[in-house]
Amino acid sequence: MKKSLLSLFVGLICCISTAWADVTFRVNVPEGTQHCYVVGALPELSSWAAGAGVAMTKVIGQNQFVVTVAGITAADVSASEGYKYVCGPDWKYVEVTASNGEMANRKTVGNPDVVAKWRNVYTAIGIVENWTIAGKNYPIQVLLPSNYDNTKQYNVTYMFGRHQRYRKAGDDAEMGDRILYPDSWGVAATVAEMEQRGEEPGIIVVIYAQLPEFTPWANEEYMGTGQADAFLKGFVEDFKPAFEQKYAISSNNSACTIMGADVAGLFAFYATIKHPHLFGRCVMFSPAFWYNKKELRDFIGQLTPTYTSTYFLFVETSADSNWITNEITYYENWINNNVSFAHVYKIEGEHDDRTWGTMFATTLFDIPIELPTTEAAISNKQSITDYTANTWYFMKGEGTTSLTCDGTPTQKGNFYKDGKTATPAQILVKEIPVDNKKYSYYWNLNSGSNCDGELLMTSPKDIGFKDSRKTTSWQRIAVFADGSYEQSAASAEHFKVNGTTMTKGSNYKLSATISLTDDKTVSVHYGSVNSGSDMGELVSTTVSANCLKANVRYSYLTNQLVVEETAWGSSDIDLEYFKVEPAVVRPGTPVKMSVKIADKNGYNVSFRMNHNNQPSSAITLSKGSNGEEFYTISSPESGIYGFYLDIELNGTTTKAHRAVYVKVVDGQTIVPAIANNPYADIDWATVNQYKSNFHTHTTQSNDASNGFTTAYVVDKYHAAGYKILSLTDHDYNPYPWELFPQYMTTVPARDPAALGMLAVPGNELSKDNTNSWSERTGGQFNHHNDFFTGRQGQEFASLLESYAYTYALGGMQIINHPGQYWSIDNTYSETQKDGPGWHANNFQTFPSLIGLEVYNQGNRRPNDRILWDQILERTMPHRPVYGYSCDDAHNNDQLFRNYNFMLMEELTTDELKDAMRKGESYFCYEPAGSGEGKAPRIEAIHVDENSKTITIESNGLVHWIYATDKTSSAASSARSTVVGIGNTFSYAGYQGSYVRAFITNVFGETCTQAISFKDEEDTSTQDVVSPQVLMLYPNPAQSYVSVFMKDAKVGDTMVVYDLNGRAVLRATVEGPVTKLMVGALPAGMYVLHLGQEVAKFFKE
Repeated sequence: MKKSLLSLFVGLICCISTAWADVTFRVNVPEGTQHCYVVGALPELSSWAAGAGVAMTKVIGQNQFVVTVAGITAADVSASEGYKYVCGPDWKYVEVTASNGEMANRKTVGNPDVVAKWRNVYTAIGIVENWTIAGKNYPIQVLLPSNYDNTKQYNVTYMFGRHQRYRKAGDDAEMGDRILYPDSWGVAATVAEMEQRGEEPGIIVVIYAQLPEFTPWANEEYMGTGQADAFLKGFVEDFKPAFEQKYAISSNNSACTIMGADVAGLFAFYATIKHPHLFGRCVMFSPAFWYNKKELRDFIGQLTPTYTSTYFLFVETSADSNWITNEITYYENWINNNVSFAHVYKIEGEHDDRTWGTMFATTLFDIPIELPTTEAAISNKQSITDYTANTWYFMKGEGTTSLTCDGTPTQKGNFYKDGKTATPAQILVKEIPVDNKKYSYYWNLNSGSNCDGELLMTSPKDIGFKDSRKTTSWQRIAVFADGSYEQSAASAEHFKVNGTTMTKGSNYKLSATISLTDDKTVSVHYGSVNSGSDMGELVSTTVSANCLKANVRYSYLTNQLVVEETAWGSSDIDLEYFKVEPAVVRPGTPVKMSVKIADKNGYNVSFRMNHNNQPSSAITLSKGSNGEEFYTISSPESGIYGFYLDIELNGTTTKAHRAVYVKVVDGQTIVPAIANNPYADIDWATVNQYKSNFHTHTTQSNDASNGFTTAYVVDKYHAAGYKILSLTDHDYNPYPWELFPQYMTTVPARDPAALGMLAVPGNELSKDNTNSWSERTGGQFNHHNDFFTGRQGQEFASLLESYAYTYALGGMQIINHPGQYWSIDNTYSETQKDGPGWHANNFQTFPSLIGLEVYNQGNRRPNDRILWDQILERTMPHRPVYGYSCDDAHNNDQLFRNYNFMLMEELTTDELKDAMRKGESYFCYEPAGSGEGKAPRIEAIHVDENSKTITIESNGLVHWIYATDKTSSAASSARSTVVGIGNTFSYAGYQGSYVRAFITNVFGETCTQAISFKDEEDTSTQDVVSPQVLMLYPNPAQSYVSVFMKDAKVGDTMVVYDLNGRAVLRATVEGPVTKLMVGALPAGMYVLHLGQEVAKFFKE
């Protein structure tokens, strides 16, 4: 008994010791540091999420911060991957060495630690508070008067914004619609100037929300819109009274102003019309009434005109389209004739935050004054007229503001943009040695030999290097006469032509000897500076139709490609089919490999076989009927068998010219039947095949080429026969096309109907709400394209929250370039981020997540199709995941290599949504990017459920794919598995969960969506995915949990129960997203009920 009590006591002491464990971080920081956070590998230190670091407290009178973190010890920190300090909500504010170098992770907690320098210094403006409005948490920025006195009564201005980017959407330095900050509206500086003049602007309150909250009625082109009433109710009834009680704000409503720009201007007007007694002034900057044009006019038409003392002030810029200016005129007249006084300020400038910011002070007064001219309206012309006339000198550095003069000059010569046509240019290649550092390498060119002349670019570009880099890198820059330039960076060891590694010579020249098959394209590819992985094509050409061998010479310096043909003849056998039936079987089930060659064209043909990737052995085939030959395995063992067709001509042998495989897997034997066929409803005789691209950029993204404007890109795709196009700039939605001039005044509008095209609203969600790019900073926010919602990005820090939000809004998403985050060389657990199991779970959770890119920007990440197959292995037969092929173009060289054919009866948005949901499409990759759609086309796909066959009519060679080449569940995978070649696939006896087709011709590749199989005894009618009505994130939760609901009914009650069945929290549904504040709840598991729906979450 004593021993038991002693053990219990020791256990309690251990528990108490763990509970009492903590570690204190103390750090000395550079003078002027306003904020400091500790960020590390441990969950208690935010798991390296810079925007969620542990906030530290400033020691009064010292340049020192301190914080004590409970639940971990200094030893725990040392045993982890360590920690770093940041002074702001992003890795751009991380600590660096005194010489601006990368800091190694700290492993030992100092007393104190010392930060030598920050990469960038973060300066916050105003007070940031968290307030709940309509069930959702919003960070509110409050700017108080410099001499704030809580015994006085101040005017108040409520400014609504959207964090929308109007310029350089992909630039880390472009933070978007930041109302208080100098890089945006500049309101804080304006307020300071007003105070110096003796004016009293009062208290400024900034509230950021999104499109749904700002639109009073649903717009069918933007799913989830029309939530303004709930948001307005929460603002008027809850937030505004509580806020005005907390601060010294005048109770006189004439002292209250409401402001908003673009769609927030629509909200400001609607709020004032609904509650005119609350606001003395309503200021609307370029209001986007067009979102609800008809509904708003109908709404005010039903009102009884009643005079109000509210002043309505409009700001109209010279860039605003008639969609905006016509409505401003309409409402100016309506207000002046019916209810109050309205005035329109017409100014020069762009439709953007900086232009509107120049009018902030003016709009706080009733009488118009002389209007300023914005910097954006002043042309900024360089003195240089021919950029090739002078030598340029290289500048480099590890920060945007710390470039040093390297002094390496460019050389004048010819640059061959297409590999063969000379263009005068100034050219430079920089060799960058391996340095085992992780950093951003910034560069620019200067016209002065001492770097004291004109800069080529207004802001430097950067290359992201990882510390895992193994090879020397080459960086190439070519500057052309008009000031445009071409830049690339490549691993010096990973240039390939048609898959053959090229040999380096002098002066950045490379060479190789290649053999050619049916495809007569000679394509030079380059490798990533970090991993060496294929980054796509640099240049290509074609050889003659009967060329079999060629010597290839390529100059990276000039981009010139020279091909010398050395051998000619027939390039291939005429193969009718090469297949194994059944291609996936249980152990002991006989399989038959059969092949039929219509014409050997002089080649000698032989066959080999192996098991589980062991050395192969020659096999002799038996003769069948009608020219068929076959080989039978009577009792195959578990694993994978490979059959290889070798060809020989004039002493040259090509091993595994064609290969097919049979997979022998354990499990219960099924009688296969079709589970999901995305082409089941297609009438191939009448259906239209609309050429489409769902991912491309314009100059609205910071990383697109000069001149690659919205209208230019639309015109290029229109000329190439595309019928469906989505312009997907980073965190920016350039839609409708009629508004192109509003965001770039020199760019003309485009009417998709007049062009015979369907414009798809979309954007590439790229950054989390801490402004973090995943691939640049190690963040968690993988890029994904969002369609039909009008989202502008940066609403959330969590990728899964973004998925859930689009689901709640009713939109759709596809995952972009997943191989950017996933590596075939890594082993992933089933729940590990970016692994196939993690993706599969997300697809099964979020019905709005319809697919992923398996070709991106040409074929720069071929392993994406392996990932696709690994995901399909986990989700099929009942949850298809659709593949897409997208240009992701940022310049002319990246156009037209990728396209999809959407199978639709009519070119309408509803038909497109239906096709996207059902997977009624196929997609292509064409290396040359001709724009003529030369990759294989599909004329029909026939499924015969009686004979259990699938037949494809196409102008290419059809390969059938299932899963990946694994010899066991634990083995690594090298490629997707070809289980048959030929137009027809038999699924009689087939034990795989799906099959998809991969079709080739001399011009490119085409893929179908997967067709899945189930046991014919399975009579379930399970949908593609069983959608969750309730989604809760983050989960586990700390201070709050966001409840995402599709088709939610506003006003319904949610109840949270603990595990004893007691109701501990109640809340009202306010829209597609309701935020529950759960910080006061004890740690544990809870169950949320909404009607008949139930979801659980954990409180940490």
